Amino acid sequence: MKKNESEIGESSLINHDLAPTTEEQRTWKTANFVSMWMGALNNIPTYITIGGLIVLGFSPLQVIGIVLVASLILYAALTLNGHTGSKFGIPFPIIARTSYGIRGANIPALLRGFVAIMWLGIQAYAGSTALRMAIASLWPAWNNLGGDITILGIDLPGLLSFLIFWSLHLLVLKSGMESLKKVQKWTGPIVAVVIIGMFIWALKIAGGMGNIFSLDGKYDTFGKAFFPFLAAVTGVIGYWSTLILNVPDFTRFARSQKDQIKGQLIGLPVIFTIFAFATVTIVGATAVAYHTPIADPIATMKHFNSPFLIAVSALLLSSATVTVNVIANMVSPSYDLANLFPKYIDFKRGFYLTAFLALFTFPWEIMENSETIFTMLNLIGGFLGPVAGVMIAYYFIINKREVNMKDLYSYQGQYMYFKGYNYRAFLATVVGAIIALIGQFVPAMKGVYEVSWFVGVILAFFIYIALMRIHPPVPVTKQELIVEEPL
Repeated sequence: MKKNESEIGESSLINHDLAPTTEEQRTWKTANFVSMWMGALNNIPTYITIGGLIVLGFSPLQVIGIVLVASLILYAALTLNGHTGSKFGIPFPIIARTSYGIRGANIPALLRGFVAIMWLGIQAYAGSTALRMAIASLWPAWNNLGGDITILGIDLPGLLSFLIFWSLHLLVLKSGMESLKKVQKWTGPIVAVVIIGMFIWALKIAGGMGNIFSLDGKYDTFGKAFFPFLAAVTGVIGYWSTLILNVPDFTRFARSQKDQIKGQLIGLPVIFTIFAFATVTIVGATAVAYHTPIADPIATMKHFNSPFLIAVSALLLSSATVTVNVIANMVSPSYDLANLFPKYIDFKRGFYLTAFLALFTFPWEIMENSETIFTMLNLIGGFLGPVAGVMIAYYFIINKREVNMKDLYSYQGQYMYFKGYNYRAFLATVVGAIIALIGQFVPAMKGVYEVSWFVGVILAFFIYIALMRIHPPVPVTKQELIVEEPL
C-alpha cells in the first residue's frame, strides 16, 4: 500500500519531493513515456554515438543490429528497475535505501549524480555547437567574436553559445515534472521532422539506399565482429546506464505498471531502432558522397546549400538536446541532492544546483573524438552497472517485490542495517566494479573491460544475493537502533 508524506510522519529523511506520489500526481500515460523516449533518443549525442560506430568500422546493418540488441537489454533493465517506482511511487535515491541502507544510499546516489552532471555538460556543449552554427549561418560575424581569445580552452563564440544553450535548461522544469511532460510532447516530433529531412537528403546525395547499405565494414566475418559487436553494445548501454538507475524518478508518476512497461517498449526498442536506421543511412550517405563517414550531424548540415535551412535545422535539432539533458541528466541529480539534505534541498533547489555544477565539467575537452566518448561510456557502465545489479537483486530476489514504506523514512527501521549502511551492497558493488574495469589497467583483461556493464551487473547481482543469504542482516528488533537524526 502506498503511503503519502502525512501518513509516514515527520522525519529529516523526507520532504514533499521524496515522499511517495499520490494518486493525483500519477498522470503519466503510455503516450507520455513514448514521448519521453522520443525526446531522449532524437538528439545530437545519440546521433554521434551511432554514427561513431560507422566511423569505427561497422557496416550500416551491423550498427542497426548493435542498437537493436542494446535497446532490448536496456528495455529489460529499465522496466525491471522502474517497477519499484511505479508500484510504490518513490524515486531512485529512496529505493536505494532498501539495499544500501538509510545513509549508505547517499553514496550510489551521489555517484550517479556526478556521472549525470558530467553528461549534462557534454550534452549541453553538443547542443551549443548546433546553436552556434545556427547563429553563424544567419550572422557570419558571430564566429569571429573575440578574435583569437580563448577562455578555459574554448573560443569566445563557443563559450557564449554554451552559456546561452545551458540557460535554456532552466526553463524546462520551472513547474516540475508536469512542465517536462508538456515540453517533451513537441521536441521529439520536431526533431523527427529534421531527421526525416536529412534522411531524404542523404538518399539523394548517395544515389539511393542500395549504395549506402552495400558499404562494407572492417568486421566482415563472425569471428572478427563478435567481440567488437559486444563491446559496442556495452558502449550504447553505458550511454544510458545513468537512466537505468533513475528511471523510477519517472515511473513513480505512471498511471499504472502497464503504462510504463508498454510506453517504454514502444519508446525504446522500436523508436531507437528506427532512429538508428535513419542515422546510419545519413552517415553512410556521407561516406558514399564524400568518401568518409561524417558522424557529427552539425558537420553534416554544413553541406546543405541554404544558410537558412542550416540555421533552422540546427536550432530544431538542438532543442531536443535540452529535453534529453533534462530527462537523463537533471532529474536524477536533483533528487539525489535532495536525498542528501532533505531538510534544505528540495527538487527545484537540486535542479538549479545541478545546472550550476555542470558549468564546471569543461565538456569541450571530453568530446574531441568518438574513441574518447566510448572509453568514457565503458567507464560509466563499469561503475553504475553493479549498482543496478544490487538494486534489482534486492527488490526481485531478496524482498520479493515488497518494500516497507514506513521504514524507508525512519532511523529505527529495517533499512538501518549497521549504522545506516549495508556492507553487503557496497562489497558487491566494489567487487563488481573492480573486475569490470580492471581491463582498463591490465591489458590481459581488456576483453572484460569491453563488456564492463554486463560483468558489473551480473557479478554484483549474484554477490549481493550470496552475501545476504550467507550473512543476513540482523532483524531490526534485535539490533541496537540509532534513533538520533542529523541536525
